[in-house]
Amino acid sequence: MIDSELFYCKNPDTYPPFKNGFYMEEYFLKKIQIENPVLSKRKYIPALWTNFQVSSWFSNKIEEMQNSLDQWFKENPSEYGYFTVVQHDDGPRLKLPQNTVIYGACCGMVPIPLIYQDIDNTLNRLKKIPFQEKTMLCSFVGNITANSVQPNVRETIFKKFKQNPKIVLYDSGGWTPQVNTGLQKLFIDMTQKSKFALAPRGYGRGSFRFYECFQLGTIPIYVWNDFEWLPYMDIIDYERLCISIHVSELDHLELLLESITEQTYNEMFEYYEEIKHLFELDGMSSEIIRHVNY
Repeated sequence: MIDSELFYCKNPDTYPPFKNGFYMEEYFLKKIQIENPVLSKRKYIPALWTNFQVSSWFSNKIEEMQNSLDQWFKENPSEYGYFTVVQHDDGPRLKLPQNTVIYGACCGMVPIPLIYQDIDNTLNRLKKIPFQEKTMLCSFVGNITANSVQPNVRETIFKKFKQNPKIVLYDSGGWTPQVNTGLQKLFIDMTQKSKFALAPRGYGRGSFRFYECFQLGTIPIYVWNDFEWLPYMDIIDYERLCISIHVSELDHLELLLESITEQTYNEMFEYYEEIKHLFELDGMSSEIIRHVNY
């Protein structure tokens, strides 16, 4: 462990609101500590990046934390380099050795799913509505989030589809870590009733919604602008699983969705059942360890 408690502080927020348990960085760290898996090459950098980087005090502690991290590297040299696991949209905000592989939910070198633990299985336990009983073609509940790469994906979606009755959009009015119960219910209800739900990138390239949609019985539509930040593209056939579309191709989205038959739709969920363990924290952690040792 790094000799500074700052690296292991609690996250001051609870987001998304359905999170009940560990964040991904916390889960992976615990797995390494408890199971002590064989890491034949790279050494793991044990830091809870998101927890401290979203904390109000972080900007005043960067130099102190960098010194602690540099000392850890001196005490833990690695011939093969290092790796770390990061949920935060910006990745690690401390300096790392050049031979570090970053497994990132929103940026880095190797995409991993942007997921969290919910010990109550809040979304999974809800009723799944069959294809023919869904009353909406497509929906989105969320905010228009700015991102550094243009065009702004969510802003483009709202401008393009705001007058389209088949694609129902609800602007939540700006991001906040505190999502009220009314907005949570609206997201659940609209997503359940939709055959497809938009899961566009926001500030970061990943999307919690992508995985929440599956849990609610809806096929997600991932919309991206620079990198198609989907995990495990070497082992998952995303054409069988969902819709992934570049923001420049949104003009074709409505026709694409209407062309998908009930049989194809159900086959997407059948394929999801085959690979969904990779979108769970234990499966994600095991895949990272396998990849590190490859």
